[in-house]
Parts: sequence; structure tokens; C-alpha cells
Amino acid sequence: MGLLIDMIDVGQGDSFLLSIDHSGGEAYVLIDAGLPDAGAKVLDYVTKYAPTGLDMVIATHIDNDHVGGLATILSHAPFKHGAQFLLNVPPAIKNHWTPARNTLEKYKGVVSFQKVIEAVDTVKTLSALANKRGLVISAALQGNSWTCGDVELNVLNPTPARLANAWEESRLDKYMQPGWDAKLVSFAESFSQAPTTSDENDASIVIEITVNGVPKALMTSDAGAAVLKEVTNKSQYSFLKVPHHGSDTGLDQDLIEQIRPVYAAIPVGENPHGHPCVEVLDLLQNIGAKTYCSSKTEYCRKTCTFKGGDVSFPIGKAGHAGWKTIDATQCKNNAQT
Repeated sequence: MGLLIDMIDVGQGDSFLLSIDHSGGEAYVLIDAGLPDAGAKVLDYVTKYAPTGLDMVIATHIDNDHVGGLATILSHAPFKHGAQFLLNVPPAIKNHWTPARNTLEKYKGVVSFQKVIEAVDTVKTLSALANKRGLVISAALQGNSWTCGDVELNVLNPTPARLANAWEESRLDKYMQPGWDAKLVSFAESFSQAPTTSDENDASIVIEITVNGVPKALMTSDAGAAVLKEVTNKSQYSFLKVPHHGSDTGLDQDLIEQIRPVYAAIPVGENPHGHPCVEVLDLLQNIGAKTYCSSKTEYCRKTCTFKGGDVSFPIGKAGHAGWKTIDATQCKNNAQT
């Protein structure tokens, strides 16, 4: 009895499939589905490796590189009766930005407003599709948990307070309420500094997976290192989903020494952000973790010969039939292991 954690290669985005043993067979949990154009691949993957239907779909947060492909999944994937869809809708999206959707249209050419528009529309679309399929829609906040056989999924984040901070974007009200011209807003926004990590990322659903009560895996989504240190309460995990595609916001020396992963999965694709950053690769290498990127990017070790792909991590469970274990030495980051 145990589980498999599959990292599905969706490029610059996240998608993971959990296969969990229990007395009645297997349960399947999909965590995110990458960008919209990744939906078809994730659907094919789920159809093949979750043949009896998904039991749960988790949207970790409403960034497009995590939930863009979920519209395809919710429309076409097989589901078991009573399957759940976990989606946290920040109060700002529900109570403020959704009622203001028509006003937001005036500023759709401004990047910061466009993100809000996409978030509002994403929540509306995914909720409607889940309702149409008869899924049970619920939130996932710190303290929630789900048990299947020997495996338990514990939600460590977000707290209600962190979710309330997500998508607040109060500075945008300063433009919208007085009715600023969209071109002036665009000019003003060009001077605003992007935060090292955002309230939206820090409100990501973070899940601890235990087997027989022992912490085994940490699914981090895009949460920052400070949040992860707080919510993990000094626990260690043999499997780490590296936060935020290997960004330097997700891991630091203290956190990696606490977690001490044996395996580290980095969902990443070609990007302009420096993912995975060499500092994070160094942290993983120095702790002795075997690291696997879903795609090799220009920021990976130049001598790495692993081009990426779908990777399966068995935790007390047999791997997929016919799969070959990837040679960890293909990646220069794992040379010392």
C-alpha cells in the first residue's frame, strides 16, 4: 500500500498525478494541469494512468500556468461518482473583482489588470464546468485533510488570512475608482516593481502527504520559503515538489536543511525568469537530493544530458508497468549522488 507521484511534463507549469492504493483499488488525484495548451496532454495522461476516473482535482491557485489546462480536464476527463474539485476563491475575487468585471474591461490592455480579468474569468469557467460534471466543489484551507487507505493528504496552506490577501491588488482601485485613462494606467504600472513573491503565490494550496502517519512528500505549488518554513513545522520529506519552478523565492538554506529531500521534482519549461535558478540547484545538490526537471531549460546545468519528460516517483507502491527508472546521473546536478 502506498502511492505514486507522477510529474507530468507540461513545460513551464505544474501538473502532478497521485495514484494511491486502498482496499478498493486505486484512487487518483490530479494537482494542476499547466497552461491551456497543456490540457490535451494531461487529459491523455489521466485517461491512461487514471483509467477508473479521477477522485479529486486540486487547483492550487488561479495562475494560468497551473490551472489553464483544467478546463479541458473538467470537460472531458473520467471522474468517479462523488469526485471533488478543490478550488480556493480569494474573497477579493469573489466579492470585489467579479462584481467589477465590466469596469475591468476598460483596462484589459494593462498587464496587471489583465491578470485580474483572467483570474475572474478562470474561476467562473472552472466552477461552471465542475458543476456541469456534478463534481463536489469545496475549498482547501489549512487544517483540512483527506484519507485514502494508508495515505493522508493534509492541507498546510493557505490560512484564511493568506487567502484574504490574495488578489487584493488595492493599488488598482486607485486607478479604477477615479476612472483613469487606460494609457495613463499602463504608463504608471510600467514603473511598479514586481515582488519577489506574491500574495497570490503565498496563498497556494500546500499539501503534505503522509503514509501510515509518516510525512513523505510535500507538494508546494508556488508558495515562498517563509510560508513553507512556517507551515511544515520542521518536518522532513523524502519527496519535494520544488516550489515555483525552481525560483529563488521557494527555497533557502534553512528550508532545504529542514526538508532534506531524497528526490526533488522541478516542473519547468523554457522561460524568461531564470527557472530553475542555479542557487536552488546548488541547494539541492549540496543536500544530496536527486533532482529531476520536467524540461531542460537554458538555466539548467549545461552538462545535463536529461532532456526532461514525465517522471514517476514510487513511494511504497509499484511503478507503472513498462516504465524504466530514469538514470539520475544523466543530470549534472546529481553527479555526487
